[in-house]
Amino acid sequence: MNSLSDIQWLRFGEEEMVLKMPMLSRISCKLPAMTIQGAWSVVNPALLAKRRSFSRACPRRCDVAAILLLVLGAILGCNKSVAIDLPSTGGSTGSGGGTTTGGLGSGGGAASTGGFTSIGGASITGGVTAVVTIASRQCDPVKIAVDATNVYWTNYGSGTVMKVPLAGGVATTLASGMTSPLGIAVDATSVYWVNEGSLVPPVAGSVVKVPIAGGTPTALATGLSSPVAIAVREASVYWTNGYTVDSTGYTDGTIMRMPSDGGAPIVLASGQVFPNAIAVDATSVYWTGLAVPAEGIVMKVPLNGGPATVLASAQAKPYTIAVDAASVYWANYNDGTIMKVPIGGGAIVKLVSGQPVAPGSTGIAVDATSVYWTTGSGGSVMKVPLTGGVPTTLASGQATPDGIAVDATSVYWVNSGVLDPIKGLDPSSGSVMELSLK
Repeated sequence: MNSLSDIQWLRFGEEEMVLKMPMLSRISCKLPAMTIQGAWSVVNPALLAKRRSFSRACPRRCDVAAILLLVLGAILGCNKSVAIDLPSTGGSTGSGGGTTTGGLGSGGGAASTGGFTSIGGASITGGVTAVVTIASRQCDPVKIAVDATNVYWTNYGSGTVMKVPLAGGVATTLASGMTSPLGIAVDATSVYWVNEGSLVPPVAGSVVKVPIAGGTPTALATGLSSPVAIAVREASVYWTNGYTVDSTGYTDGTIMRMPSDGGAPIVLASGQVFPNAIAVDATSVYWTGLAVPAEGIVMKVPLNGGPATVLASAQAKPYTIAVDAASVYWANYNDGTIMKVPIGGGAIVKLVSGQPVAPGSTGIAVDATSVYWTTGSGGSVMKVPLTGGVPTTLASGQATPDGIAVDATSVYWVNSGVLDPIKGLDPSSGSVMELSLK
């Protein structure tokens, strides 16, 4: 995490918390030989998890000023603890093609290393079968996608893109050496993801693909500014560029499209307020935007471009999005609500309220009967009928669940890993989980 994210966190709806207590912070600057991590000592680890999760919605960049501020804080006695560790090396939002992908999570009972305290085993309710760990010891997995054969995910911490068979087995590294991989999507032949990039050292964002069977990754688009989410449908790739570093109010985000086999990128919508999640269907592209300082919006634009339409405004910081044949779904992290609106516009419906959803670490997915989401620092995987009602806890005791996906038989999610209020994230405690719905 980084100073840029910290500044954005102050501006994206946490003002009340900042005024009442020291800012929760975990700075992680990837340097050539080490990772410098810092964390304010806090009473409530869940708040640290929420702070950490939010910075995933913002560029993971770091600058010298941030490090100097951390050092100054320690000198002035700001109850600061700093740990220096060697870097860890590893082993969306909605996606097209009928598969919805979301954020990350950590499996209960994941291995604990380096003195970190592990969160307890998962619990389940609602008549479903047991939670299964299909990949463990992952380094900060964030987003996930599934097809008929495999589960795919991005490891933000180790810069890797991974896959594992649906039934479990040996995880395969599809790509390594990536700079902050985030959103991920899959079609019949390839896996696609966005690399958010880095400010120090300067590395621009990119859109990359690799064959499902493995091979040499191909950069489809480079020189991007803060790409966050990606989707693929019918030979086209869609993604969000969050904003440029020198933007004012984060209002220069774009929604992009290009052929999945390469070609010239096309701007479908510009001047957007920090678009952070994306989904597509047969006619439109949908996204959520985190407006500053106002509340957020949910938007759509035709697949071939045209006037963008506001589906919902004055939302309490929407993050993550999914779509089905009738509605668009999203989570508002400022008030913990799960929302929907007809794809053609109309009355906005609150499906659930009071959820401990965390910015940047909440995923959402939908199937023919239910909406599924992860709560990040809340440690739970949830579902509710498409029409609303009493939510069901599918799994609890999860270590920062984030991205989520669902198919005809199971729900899948990633667990970022165990968060310690002093040491931060245990770099090998991330996991990929499966829960059968049959």
